[in-house]
Amino acid sequence: MMGNVTDLISQDLAQLEQSIDNLLTTRVPFIKEVVQHIVKSGGKRTRPVLVILSAKLCGVKDDRHIPYAAIIEFIHTATLLHDDVVDNAKIRRGRFTANTLWGNEPSVLVGDFLFTKSFDLMVQGQNAEILRVMANATTRLAEGEIMELLRTSDVNTTEEDYYEVIDNKTAVLLSAACEIGAVLGSVDADKRSALREFGHHLGMAFQLKDDLLDYVSTDSTLGKNTGIDFKEGKVTLPLIHTLKQVTPAERETILAALKKTKTSKKDFQKVKGIIERYGGLEYTSNVSKDHIEKARGFLALFPPSPYKDALLDMATYIITREA
Repeated sequence: MMGNVTDLISQDLAQLEQSIDNLLTTRVPFIKEVVQHIVKSGGKRTRPVLVILSAKLCGVKDDRHIPYAAIIEFIHTATLLHDDVVDNAKIRRGRFTANTLWGNEPSVLVGDFLFTKSFDLMVQGQNAEILRVMANATTRLAEGEIMELLRTSDVNTTEEDYYEVIDNKTAVLLSAACEIGAVLGSVDADKRSALREFGHHLGMAFQLKDDLLDYVSTDSTLGKNTGIDFKEGKVTLPLIHTLKQVTPAERETILAALKKTKTSKKDFQKVKGIIERYGGLEYTSNVSKDHIEKARGFLALFPPSPYKDALLDMATYIITREA
């Protein structure tokens, strides 16, 4: 995360790490071991940071947002544990995944524990409005994951299908993170809606950039192998845009590479070449930038403040990041 943002909320971030440790209470030490492996693996804490900044933007002066920032990181971590099993991923953030180290069954079950633990903690927080926001977000998260799974290697996936998947799979949790801050700050309906929309567009841009990086990043920066999404049969926007324009022969090349159980680096490079020819990467980059512009517009309702600047900085960071 960018230095100026972390400096601004350094105290809150220190409290967040403490809160993550404190809230992970369980009678089963193994659970803590698995969770610590993934929670401490150098994630950027994007979602908790959004909870903190949104709460402060909405005038929260105490630290009641901290447990919610930890909870949203738990929910995100649960989805990562489940994702890595579904995708049969070996590496995340440059380290072995939990399923590689402990196996699929423990990863799924620890993910389940984190989901249920999160709702247990939210019930203790006794804020019915936040519970409603999070119940809706987690339901949609699960729907997004299933939609994505059903569309594996489906070259008939439309742009609309794809946007629906990434809205549910990614944007919904960033949107909820921002909305939690608004609820805690008891702001009016317009400001709450603006923060929800800011988070939504930020999340859309975030996933679009991720899907772009899968084609353009180097292995060392990404912390996972380039082309991994393609090899897993994920049909994302660079490919969807390209498939609308390709020749029948090029379509066959793409289809053959997608259908292979083991896609070689050569297959991937061939597909990447076709995508570049039809401007799929540039198109994806532009859609991502459009979402960032929309996100920025939703903050216009809020008066100038360091927290507003920090949220705008995050928006810039999301489309300029290399990993």
